[in-house]
Amino acid sequence: MKLAPICGRFTLIGLLLAVAACGDGGDGSSASNVGTLAYVVTSCRETAGQATLQQELRIYHGTGETVTAKSVGPLGPFTSYGLCGGLGRDRPSLAPQLGAFQHIGVTPDGTGVVFELTDEFALVGRDLLPQAQRGRYYVRADGSGLRPLGPARRLPAYLLNAGQLDTYFFFDPSGRQFVYTDLGFVPETGEEAPQIFVQDLASGERRQLTRLPRVAYAGEALQMWGPIFADARTVTFARLAERPDRQYTILAVDTVDLSVSDVATAASGDGTLIPLFQIIGAQWFAFGFNVSGEAVNPVKGWSRSEVFVADGTNMLQLTNFGRTDTAIWTPYFSPREQRVYFTASADPLGTNSKHDCQIFSMDPLSRDMRQMTFFHEGGDHRAACIGGRRPDGCRIDLPPWGAQQPETGTLYFKSQCDPLGLNPNGTQLFAIQPDGTGLRQLTNTRGFVQGADRTVEVETVDFLFSYNQKL
Repeated sequence: MKLAPICGRFTLIGLLLAVAACGDGGDGSSASNVGTLAYVVTSCRETAGQATLQQELRIYHGTGETVTAKSVGPLGPFTSYGLCGGLGRDRPSLAPQLGAFQHIGVTPDGTGVVFELTDEFALVGRDLLPQAQRGRYYVRADGSGLRPLGPARRLPAYLLNAGQLDTYFFFDPSGRQFVYTDLGFVPETGEEAPQIFVQDLASGERRQLTRLPRVAYAGEALQMWGPIFADARTVTFARLAERPDRQYTILAVDTVDLSVSDVATAASGDGTLIPLFQIIGAQWFAFGFNVSGEAVNPVKGWSRSEVFVADGTNMLQLTNFGRTDTAIWTPYFSPREQRVYFTASADPLGTNSKHDCQIFSMDPLSRDMRQMTFFHEGGDHRAACIGGRRPDGCRIDLPPWGAQQPETGTLYFKSQCDPLGLNPNGTQLFAIQPDGTGLRQLTNTRGFVQGADRTVEVETVDFLFSYNQKL
């Protein structure tokens, strides 16, 4: 198999995800089972080549309550080079390319949110955020108790040329500490290089877990990304391989003795080794992976992708659609329904003849497949789940680790699609029941709007993160 750059497809995070066990919020709070979702709303107003930005961290609860936990801006005006309008027309997220919000994470029990603010690495409009406001923060899910946790990372969360994204904080199962990448000292070489760090939520103390040398050929690419806790003391992460032809390796570091090791692998159908991880509190974890073979809908720079599940020892390939846009964003296995939820533009059931991006679900063992959504943007799309301007198709993004309300089973996602006639030009947060009923649009951001005076206003839902509590 010839591997495409998985990090550019955002599918590598699917290989790194494990299902976290529940715990407290790391600050003495008890598990609350609130079903917390954290997201950012980014607003950009652009006129005559100048733009201003406003951002808000919002926290949504399964009960329907939404609180604004942190507002930033307005930032600017700054020379925008048309970036706000260009991104707005294409309907992707504006952050972290623009603005101050770079990272976000939710504690395993849903009682708190960790986020990072810095615009040092913004594509345009850099260094508008006051230095005193840059850093990592914790806030309770009800919007109270905002407190700093330390300075912002010195690594970008997004690299345009490499197509790489690293924007989430992941916690250990207890919720007491979270992990991320940052520049750290390498004693053997006397230089700084990207490393894995872990930080205690209560005390703010952070520790450097790795001391790996800089990858010689990396250039401007993210050399290390996607760290998560595979269990209570093991962090797995991706790192560029020392040999360019291998592209990346999956490593594990022990948070106690700091030993670094390769992650165990299993062979896929064509012999490619795929990393496997220990599972905590779930039967399976699901991921998308690029596989060999010509895609039926070839797109330049993209490879054929399929859905897999693994249980730490065994691996199953669930789909054989032969398309480039299957499971672009991480599939989600629900212990509650014992089903995998994923996105695809395929038509396996004869109910998606125009190849729109849809959410499907499948039982890993019986292979029972259901189409949950029936979105339609008009036209016959080559690869709708990649998204883009109308009528090229609309993308559906499942959050990493999934987002599901424990009591009702409600699933949450964000999408460019307009199934209810309420989202003509933007990206919104939606909710749906596991059987495909009860579709609701939860946000009402403006999307892309251009006035008669050529002023452009863009407002989007960026990021989307939640842990699943006791499913």
